[in-house]
Amino acid sequence: MTSSLSFSHHNPSSSSHRPLIRLATSEDISEIAEVLTHSFHHFSPWMAWLYPLMKMGIAEDLRDRIYTHNTEYYCLIATLEDNNSKKENIVGTVEISFRNLYGSWSKNKKCPYISNLAVKKEFRRQGIATQLLTKCEEIAQNWGHNNLCLHVLAENTTGQTVYMQNGYTIKQEETNLYSLFIKNKRRLLLQKSFINKPK
Repeated sequence: MTSSLSFSHHNPSSSSHRPLIRLATSEDISEIAEVLTHSFHHFSPWMAWLYPLMKMGIAEDLRDRIYTHNTEYYCLIATLEDNNSKKENIVGTVEISFRNLYGSWSKNKKCPYISNLAVKKEFRRQGIATQLLTKCEEIAQNWGHNNLCLHVLAENTTGQTVYMQNGYTIKQEETNLYSLFIKNKRRLLLQKSFINKPK
């Protein structure tokens, strides 16, 4: 299944930042967890002590997913080489898997599903998220599907802009008992359909 996928993709539009997109390995887990923790959680000075605990929990969840060796799951990372140390630094990540999505439009079928798209703050607005999403589209096509789905918080207008600029549209607004009391937990279900390239 992975033989036709090439996990090397450079950004030709940037001379100073040329990310490499590749599959994550177990050695990357700690650094990916750092990217995710800083992207999805904000720590005030007096709450900084929560950071290592939060990062540890995220790392353990990610480790479980990577070590299952599920053929319907990938964790991708975008890396940049530090010019001074020549060390590879992870600047972005995304996960793609299959999920059952419920609704009249989906007919309760499994859909290639994107989650945990994150780019380090200092590397945003450089097309890295788009490169990661493009690689997910290639994977979905390799799986024989012509669409991708994801959720984004209704209040996350920045995230919505990124997805819509990449061809995603809102399929439905999801509400549950939790979101009725905490409005900032309302989620939007987004989808992108594309022509499946012949193999």
